[in-house]
Amino acid sequence: MRNLTRVVWSEGMYLGPHHFQTDRKYFENCIHFANDSLWFAPWGFAGYELDREALRNGTAALVHARGVFPEGLAFQIPECDTPPMARSISDAFPPIKPSAILMLAIPKVSPSGKNCVLPADLQPGDVRFTAEERPLFDESTGQDQRPVFLARKNLRLVLDNESLEGLEVLPLARIVRDGTGFAIDEQFVPPCLNISASSRLMLICRQLMEILAEKSRVLASSNTGMGDMSGGIAARQVANFWFGHAVNTALASLRHLGLTKHGHPEELFRILSTLAGALCTFGLDSQPVQLPLYDHLNLTEIFDALDRHIKDHLEMLQPTNCVAIPLKAAAKYMYEGDIQDDRCLNRARWILAIRSPLGEASLISSTPRLVKICSARFVPELVRRALPGMVLSHLPVPPAALSPRVDFQYFGINREGPCWDDIAKVKKVGVYVPGDLPDPEVELFALLES
Repeated sequence: MRNLTRVVWSEGMYLGPHHFQTDRKYFENCIHFANDSLWFAPWGFAGYELDREALRNGTAALVHARGVFPEGLAFQIPECDTPPMARSISDAFPPIKPSAILMLAIPKVSPSGKNCVLPADLQPGDVRFTAEERPLFDESTGQDQRPVFLARKNLRLVLDNESLEGLEVLPLARIVRDGTGFAIDEQFVPPCLNISASSRLMLICRQLMEILAEKSRVLASSNTGMGDMSGGIAARQVANFWFGHAVNTALASLRHLGLTKHGHPEELFRILSTLAGALCTFGLDSQPVQLPLYDHLNLTEIFDALDRHIKDHLEMLQPTNCVAIPLKAAAKYMYEGDIQDDRCLNRARWILAIRSPLGEASLISSTPRLVKICSARFVPELVRRALPGMVLSHLPVPPAALSPRVDFQYFGINREGPCWDDIAKVKKVGVYVPGDLPDPEVELFALLES
């Protein structure tokens, strides 16, 4: 329970440490009370990094971390706070246990009042702070250096199978055994103040943005040719409109959160749970009440469940066997694209789509001869030496999965030879479209084989 009663100051009163300590605690408690009242779960990590090489050898060491403990104590390691001592986990890690949770811990505030070890203490005990002398200057004059005792936080690293009595803890990482020692479980999500503190949450957000963007593109293409709807629309088209509404609404919110704000995990949960609930409309055996509730101490399971629910329902409603590889202009006549989905490099059929006012017959005959496709770093060399890239062949009837448009021409790409080998290696494709094809619009797709 926080004490929100302030000190009464009066002229001539005798001042002791108690007055200043109580006054400090009053303002700290007011800030913490306001944070807890205005914000949902305002505690967790804002960022952290463990020494992976040391961990592989059985030693847990914190490189940096910043955040807030559940009771409101802020920390920033190593800029403001001394890192906790590295510790061996080999002996403390149970041999029969496949994993353990590593936690950042600090002794709780003692109700008796002893929360700091002074240099003169003969029996320091296990307390929250240690007085540490540091020389400080007068901030007004920059002179008059004097020693000042500052409270150093007694931070430590503990495992969840050890005694946590008297400690305030923050789960940091799940440690697992692998073939060479110990490693970090990349699927684990600790309590966070923002989603950028967790690579797992950022990955979920990024993957869903890519999937939703592709679904939105396919839905927009299928709706383009519907023409006049004055005579009514079919039930399937109504379902597509509602599906598109759910996809586009979530995509816009996800882009803001994932690319700009990097907000609290609860904000990401709200967006994903809204999308998951909307997708329940199209499922036969799924109900919104079956979706998980938010739990700040159990982010791993709730986000895994939401991610799985959304992807399963999206795939059920509109199977994703067509992956667009976004191309951006790198130089004059040059386009480049990053291959972020490894499935495109396995059993997939690559197709180039191109549109130009040149004319259909000329475009069909000129594209295989003039356009060069290779890895991004080798395309300029092919152009300079007038060498061909990957072989293109015109597709008179494009695959339906592309939602083909009448003003585009589609070409199959032969995935053989040194160009393909280097694309698979660097995961970056380059496309050269010369000026002979005026005002081109180029798209690249990978059709995944089931």
